[in-house]
Amino acid sequence: SPNSSGSTIDNHTESVTISYGVFNNREPFIPSYYMHSLKRIVIGNECFGKVRVFELDGLDELESVEIGQECFTYAKTYDDIWNSERTDGSYRIVNCPKLKSIQIGYRSFSDYHSFELNNLPSLQSIDMGRYCFYYALSFSLTSVIDGLA
Repeated sequence: SPNSSGSTIDNHTESVTISYGVFNNREPFIPSYYMHSLKRIVIGNECFGKVRVFELDGLDELESVEIGQECFTYAKTYDDIWNSERTDGSYRIVNCPKLKSIQIGYRSFSDYHSFELNNLPSLQSIDMGRYCFYYALSFSLTSVIDGLA
């Protein structure tokens, strides 16, 4: 939208910041392919509590992802984490050539079961707080170098 008010996300948006404690009834978290200019995603604490799919794929300009504490999880206490019987939860960041950093806060994605990072040639740092991906049965970190898998 050429007439953006500052609260609209469109194909010219470079940065998205999501405040504390919002979107807890949304599902899934998959930004649209048309958000090709997005460079930065910042998500505050305790957001997206019921989301079971987090996917960033083909965001060519994305440089950083920051996720606060206790996001993307039903498990909010130690007992919730240790006694979780969930068998779902998929986290994927793939095909983002300029992504340099990923930061994930304490207890976020604590009851997710898969974690995938693939084809992120510029990735320099991954910073995860305690109890992130506590029950992840699948962890994949792969890349493509010089066109070879």
